[in-house]
Amino acid sequence: MTQTQDPATEALLDMGDALRDAPLPDTVTHAATRHLLDTTGAILAGMDQQVSRALAQVLAPSATTGGMAVPGAGLRLPPDAFAYLTGTAGHGIELDDGYRQGTVHPGVAVVPALLAATHLRPVSGAALLRALVIGYETVCALAEAMHPGTRQQGFHPTSVAGPMGAAMAVGQILGLDRGQMGHALGLAASGAGGLFAFLSGGGDVKRLHGGQAARAGLLAAQLAQAGVTAPAGIIGAPSGFAQAFAGVPPGRDLALRLPPEAPFRILDCYIKPHACCRHLQPAFEAAVHLCRTHKLQPSDIRSVQVETYSIAAHHARVGWGDFASAQLSFPYVMALAILQGRADLALFGDAARADPRVADLAGRITVTASPDMDARYPRQRPACVTLLTATGEVREDRSEASGCREMPLPDDRLRAKFRDLAGPGRAAGWDAALWSIADAPDAAGLIRRLCDA
Repeated sequence: MTQTQDPATEALLDMGDALRDAPLPDTVTHAATRHLLDTTGAILAGMDQQVSRALAQVLAPSATTGGMAVPGAGLRLPPDAFAYLTGTAGHGIELDDGYRQGTVHPGVAVVPALLAATHLRPVSGAALLRALVIGYETVCALAEAMHPGTRQQGFHPTSVAGPMGAAMAVGQILGLDRGQMGHALGLAASGAGGLFAFLSGGGDVKRLHGGQAARAGLLAAQLAQAGVTAPAGIIGAPSGFAQAFAGVPPGRDLALRLPPEAPFRILDCYIKPHACCRHLQPAFEAAVHLCRTHKLQPSDIRSVQVETYSIAAHHARVGWGDFASAQLSFPYVMALAILQGRADLALFGDAARADPRVADLAGRITVTASPDMDARYPRQRPACVTLLTATGEVREDRSEASGCREMPLPDDRLRAKFRDLAGPGRAAGWDAALWSIADAPDAAGLIRRLCDA
């Protein structure tokens, strides 16, 4: 190893080399197909959100007749703008996938960048899924190794690790050699960022982080292909990625364990069944289950007590004055659990947020963190909910929410979720094409035709 090499950076490059032409296990291919479908559904639905519409308006001057059609936007954009807009849309409705151990959303960084890359070079379905897996493994491994430092430094892991995974994924499509891939990582590291300050308000900016990550990673791979250089061994370098974003001293090995020797992390990525922050979903599901099991009405409940881990408990201070903030608000989401028993997108709109019963019930909700819960996270995502009524109290402890590896969303429910998000005009064509994309000889052409439709 030379002076400029770094074990973590080399481990990522080794993984890329090892998986470049290797067949994936069937379980991993299936998981990659599921996450491609799920993230694409979030993109299609997210194009209707206000932030996506605003970004589309900003990007409209860059539209070109030779660009890639953005579904639902009426625009043809160059690849970087396409990645920015679709990544923002995918992260815009809180229904995108994630990886608990790194508190990160890999799909909205990797998938939009890959979709944009299909405009740059022909690719088979098998190669596309292989690139997706490499991207997911990069995002998840880095986010996990740097947790909780990234969050404690004030950064959003999705827009920190996301560009690195997007660069690795697109680099596979572009056929970058090992040296070029190292430069792509260095370039992506300088394009990373994104602050977690949105919990204090201004939640719209969080939606942009997915798009920023996708665009930064795509451009990093393209720039590396064009001969632009960046520092080698960027992850462990002085003033490098791990030091800047997680306070890791230079030279400390992150000890990344990666496929094919280590298990694939994409198998541990969750798929969201509810349109709210994942940190809130175990408590949400516990409250829904308690109300249904004990036949409780909102008027029966005197108080709601939630015990959880510190990162989740921070959401207790988030209000619900706008759509984006409401999806991150513990009081609002718990009120939905008791009032509605569900957390659909429509329930975060203006009319639902103005329901006076929400404010009344939110005043009876207490959220606290405890050392016991902190000790269980991120191995679990724990929450204990206690509902106090006139006749006593009922309690339920949950270690995770549905959609995780232990409680997976079945294929039929995933495809139903996709059809709901895509809408009747697009659902059938996209669903059939993406579900069988592993066998497509020309996935790039297929995706372009779907976007054009």
